[in-house]
Amino acid sequence: MTNYLIKNIRIIDADQDLIGDVFIENGKISLKNSETGIFNEINGTGKILMPGFFDPHVHFRQPGLEHKENFCTGSKAAASSGVTSFFDMPNTMPATFTTEILEQKRQLARKNSLVNFGLYFGAGPNNIEEIKKAKNIPGTKLYLNATTGNLKMDDETSWRKVFQVGKKVSLHAEGETFFRAVEIWEEEGYPCEIHLCHASLASEIELVREMKKKPEAKEKITVEVCPHHLFLTDKEREKYGAICCMKPDLATEADLVAMWEGVEDGTIDFFATDHAPHTWEEKEKGALGIPGVETFLPLLFTEFVKRDWNLQKLAKMTSKNVVEKFHISDKKGQILNSFDADLVLIDPTYKGQINPEKFFSKSKWSPFGGFDILCRVEKTFVGGELVFSEGEIDGGVRGKELYFSL
Repeated sequence: MTNYLIKNIRIIDADQDLIGDVFIENGKISLKNSETGIFNEINGTGKILMPGFFDPHVHFRQPGLEHKENFCTGSKAAASSGVTSFFDMPNTMPATFTTEILEQKRQLARKNSLVNFGLYFGAGPNNIEEIKKAKNIPGTKLYLNATTGNLKMDDETSWRKVFQVGKKVSLHAEGETFFRAVEIWEEEGYPCEIHLCHASLASEIELVREMKKKPEAKEKITVEVCPHHLFLTDKEREKYGAICCMKPDLATEADLVAMWEGVEDGTIDFFATDHAPHTWEEKEKGALGIPGVETFLPLLFTEFVKRDWNLQKLAKMTSKNVVEKFHISDKKGQILNSFDADLVLIDPTYKGQINPEKFFSKSKWSPFGGFDILCRVEKTFVGGELVFSEGEIDGGVRGKELYFSL
């Protein structure tokens, strides 16, 4: 394994913003001068080093939908954008409804992913016993609204059962179904942690804000927001059509403003992409969702700079918060001695535009094509290994499964 010394770099994570040197030795971070070994030296002057981003919501489509994406192409896309860990959703073919399918999916990810991974389990119509058996997962995904695949659960009795057996239940719920799910969760006595995926409405953020004021609920509810609900509205959908069709739908300007307010006041816990690749032919015919992992860091970093917001907050929402709220037991998400060297080196002086033709994803299109950006990912390290550098991917499999203590 190659060791690295990144000199005179601006180090930013949730708890620090300073200039210093960072050693990467045997896959770990060291902030102390090492007397052993030979180090490849990287000049960090004028650059920023942050913890690798976590994307807690992607659809890498394997197994069964590999014509759209797979663990290899999806993780290459992630690495090129500084994403060093992802959670993959269960609506593949077959859906991840049994522990046998979960294990098969694990083997696919282990053999093909360049970055670290966690695999969601799906709540199905008759798989309560399987949910009980599922181990080392970020959560159980409960679909209360339509999605790609036949996973929607309408029976409220089933919701109650899932809340009772799941340790962390992530909801694909929109508006009224989210409000009803929270009511049922309260009626059941807050038996699990719940997480709202891809928030898009001001009313959803307000409900989470109110729930976080309740002593019995505040540590048990989290929410994420996706860049497309932070940068696009129903006006773009009306103007551009299919390329801006999502699930949940793009909402109003007022909803978009509410999302940013939720980011600013801490109601929203993390960002996620809901990376949902399709062939362009499928997209033109109405497939919902967009590829998002490669525009994740550039869009958010640029917006934080434009708003003159503290980049420590960005680091917290893309790393430390995910580690803490999803109970990841690995030493990740901060730039500290002995932590795993999952890192992204960013050039903040770069000025350019998003170019989907250069994506590593199989989906080489995006509604963000042509957006101005104020940064560039120069290098991405996973477990101390350099997997992306200066626009090129090192094709070796580096990713490891994340470990969840809940």
